[in-house]
Parts: sequence; structure tokens; C-alpha cells
Amino acid sequence: MVFAAAAPGKVFVTTPNREYNVLFEGMKPGTLRHGDHRFEWTRAEFQDWAERVAAAHGYTVSFEPLGEEHPEHGAPSQMAVFERES
Repeated sequence: MVFAAAAPGKVFVTTPNREYNVLFEGMKPGTLRHGDHRFEWTRAEFQDWAERVAAAHGYTVSFEPLGEEHPEHGAPSQMAVFERES
């Protein structure tokens, strides 16, 4: 809806990086970090989704890690920055 109906100049989307969850002590595999999370994506899943949305609605997208990056698992969270093409 945001991209198709509102079509703002910029959109910022963040989500936890599911790959990072193995670093949380006592966290069971396959569980979400917080009860209000509906999903958590890997970096590849997030980038795939964001690139498809950007292409479908006339945006470019770039990605930023949020938090200190682990060499194997990446940052705890991730951000996609969408910019509407002219």
C-alpha cells in the first residue's frame, strides 16, 4: 500500500536480521526475538523482497546494517532505504 498508493519520495524499512539470532544466549532456534514481531528475515530474504518491491513500484533501494556487525551473521537489524525514481 505504501509504495502503490502513497508513493512517498523515500521509505525506510527495518527488520531484525534472523541470522543474528544464534548469538542471543538461550534463544531457541526458530523463535522470534519479541512477541510483537510477525516475521524476521535473513539478509538475503530481506534484500530479495526489497528489490522486488522497488522494481515493481519505480524505486531504487539500498541497504544498511543496523548495529555492530558480526563477521558471519551480520548486524542485529537491517534497513532498506527506498527512493522513488524521477
